[in-house]
Amino acid sequence: MSSQLDKLFMGKMRKEDKAKYNYKRIEIYLSPKDAALFEKKAIHYKNWGPFIRDAVKQFNDIGILRRIDALNEMTALYKKHQQELSWIGGNLNQVVKRANELAIIGELPQSYFDDVLFPQVREVQELICEIRDEQYKIVKKIINKT
Repeated sequence: MSSQLDKLFMGKMRKEDKAKYNYKRIEIYLSPKDAALFEKKAIHYKNWGPFIRDAVKQFNDIGILRRIDALNEMTALYKKHQQELSWIGGNLNQVVKRANELAIIGELPQSYFDDVLFPQVREVQELICEIRDEQYKIVKKIINKT
């Protein structure tokens, strides 16, 4: 067994100190594969005690679990809104294409095309871009906080 693994089972603390601080000893059995994984993960720790305590704290940290849940929810909402924005953009393109076809064959006056339709299309397009920019900023903030 490796020196790290030996340290886990061979505590150097005196019995009196262990009793004084009410320490508990935990023994675990690891397969060679699991032992190698523990060795790899605990490389930056002096011994396995702090490594295991940190792992347990992180695993059971409700705040981290809530942040992960919030990030998953945000990801789902982000995808949903991205799909809806794409759908809106596609519909907008169809409207402009049809209006252009009507203008070409003379069924839609050019003045309507220039004065009414294009300003509205431009406004919707700007709103879509603003929404996408805001979504990007929100996701960037969430990623930087995790």
